Amino acid sequence: MDAIDWESMWAPYDDETYQYVLAQVGADDVVVDIGAGDLRLARQLAQMVRRVYAVERNCDLVQRVLPLLEPYPNLVVINVDALVWQLPDDLTLAVLLMRHCTRDHFATYVKRLKQAGCRRLVTNARWKMGVEVIDLGHNRRYDPDRAGWYACHCGAIGFTAPEFASITAHSVNDIVDVVLCPDCILQAGIDYGEYRPCVA
Repeated sequence: MDAIDWESMWAPYDDETYQYVLAQVGADDVVVDIGAGDLRLARQLAQMVRRVYAVERNCDLVQRVLPLLEPYPNLVVINVDALVWQLPDDLTLAVLLMRHCTRDHFATYVKRLKQAGCRRLVTNARWKMGVEVIDLGHNRRYDPDRAGWYACHCGAIGFTAPEFASITAHSVNDIVDVVLCPDCILQAGIDYGEYRPCVA
């Protein structure tokens, strides 16, 4: 079973997931819905925000939903692979509901969204199940001295183990969003043992 078949078993998402996404937007937002599918979410977003770019590479799926778009003049449908599409520079928020998204693709989306000036990403692609909001503007570097979970903009997630005596509910349950995690440093070919990040 390939990734697209696997994802179709799970899509569309449940109403709770869509309601969580909709709760993150405001009237002035310009949103890109990456992998918009049948535009179920994009149409709801279009009722709430200034503009929605719905990017979907499946041509057959896009053709089937085009007749439903007349009531949404602020919904722009783009039939292309989002990994190569030139992102507009007026984005404020991106939605990436794509559990089959690879870590490399996730990192590419994050990098390109940051370059386009997008401020937030609502996604389930990093943790694969729960939906989270990622602040694309922060630059808190990974701190090897902080015990607990971290999630990096490269898509890596991990747990820095504390001394057993210092384990607390907070260190087990709190997740810190970071950049330049150990995986990033290894990918760059740097010996992590020699790398001491400046913690912002």
